[in-house]
Amino acid sequence: MSNEQRNVARTTVPTRESRLNTITAYVGSGNEIAGKARGGCLLQQDRRFSQAAACAEMMPLCNSALIDGNVVIAHSPAGCSGMLILIGMVGRAGRLMRGLPEKNVQGISTNLDERDVVYGGAEELEKAILEADARYSPPAITIITSCASGIIGDDVDSIVRSLQPRVKAALIPIQCEGFRSGVVSTGYDAFLSALLGVIDPPKRKRKDTLLLINPLSISRPNEVEIERLLGELGLKAQWFPLFTDFKNVRNAAETAGVASLCSLMSNYFFKQFQEKFGVPYVDPPMPVGLEFTDWWLRQVGKMLGIEEKVEKLIESEHARVRPQIEELRSQLQGKRAYVGFNLEKSLSLQSLLTELGIETVVSTGFEYSDDYGLDRLENLNSRCGGNFTLHIGNFQHFEWAHLFNREKPDMLVGGLELGGAALRQGVPVAPVLPGTFYIGYDGAVNYGREIVKALRNTSYSRNLAQRVKLPYRASWFRQKTHKYIGRSES
Repeated sequence: MSNEQRNVARTTVPTRESRLNTITAYVGSGNEIAGKARGGCLLQQDRRFSQAAACAEMMPLCNSALIDGNVVIAHSPAGCSGMLILIGMVGRAGRLMRGLPEKNVQGISTNLDERDVVYGGAEELEKAILEADARYSPPAITIITSCASGIIGDDVDSIVRSLQPRVKAALIPIQCEGFRSGVVSTGYDAFLSALLGVIDPPKRKRKDTLLLINPLSISRPNEVEIERLLGELGLKAQWFPLFTDFKNVRNAAETAGVASLCSLMSNYFFKQFQEKFGVPYVDPPMPVGLEFTDWWLRQVGKMLGIEEKVEKLIESEHARVRPQIEELRSQLQGKRAYVGFNLEKSLSLQSLLTELGIETVVSTGFEYSDDYGLDRLENLNSRCGGNFTLHIGNFQHFEWAHLFNREKPDMLVGGLELGGAALRQGVPVAPVLPGTFYIGYDGAVNYGREIVKALRNTSYSRNLAQRVKLPYRASWFRQKTHKYIGRSES
């Protein structure tokens, strides 16, 4: 399919609030939220105070920058493209892990200013597209909209249609204005849905190849573990769409099926991909720890009709790693953890912590939806008792601080988002960073050892807490965590 023949349809996706009734404000027990979800009475609650929030525009901007050869155009004021600096660092590290030549992300900002907001930014976008094509000769250019371009009302799709015959690159508009949705993962939907427009109809089917959506937070060591497990089943992995050649985006529909390492990211794309190309999908939890990795493999096996092979693999892997898990459990039994990521990752890591004998006192998610939360949550409730606190909030630092103060956990199992907050309150961190190996069976053992190492010396967090003054009054810690969620209490 030539670039000129591409039909650039309207690229706006439904928000997760409207499509999945996703909520972004809740504090309660695991049992409580699961019960309300089953009863159909889990509703979005307004916040009377919000300290911060991530933006849905951030997800397409950061992820599309890591498609090999792609150029990102941020149709926005200059500040919106600031995340590309951090993603440039992540991208260089990710390329190094994969044996790819060192390369910076390629990005251009239209740098919208006050004049553009009044008179429109179409001319600036046209210049940016032509400049990106001439400067980089890329296979693809993604155009990321912003709050500013959305307020202006620039018709990005029409601009793309008019310019596509004049450029060699495939133009991929992504409508992701931050004000459209309070759920940051709506940006994932916009990003992956836009890529459907450049995937070619399959010329053949590779029955031994599984298409795997690789989130930004899954580093190469974790991919290697999945490749090892699939190799035992006679399967190959085709990673999509990060750190891969653009031709692997084009031929994605040739694969036998599709799965993800984080269904939070790919929930909407799976259904669209199956409807357009007939490729089956499964949507299990992240393969973290023994039980959730078993769950992931069994769903893949059922989709591809290789259930017996999967059961044999699970049996052999358990025989190999369970003694190591039990040894780690003897060292970690009774420890208490706060888990802080998006909900899919938090619940998956909580499953591993349960296997290691660690009690989770708080699990944090930036959002909750039954589609990728309820079955995981009910599984953990049955194994853990369901009395842990489930905190749903889009980067609400003051609530994190309140929960750290209230629960006083032995550790945070978290990453860049909550790590600093935990250390300032004297809580040591067992980090899960972009380079951390924690996926699959070998990843479970590796991360268990990382936790033991993190708890061996906690002087850094203790010393830091003694020297840092928190920006919260003591009276805040005497309130309820959910004080500013829903109606005011009398």
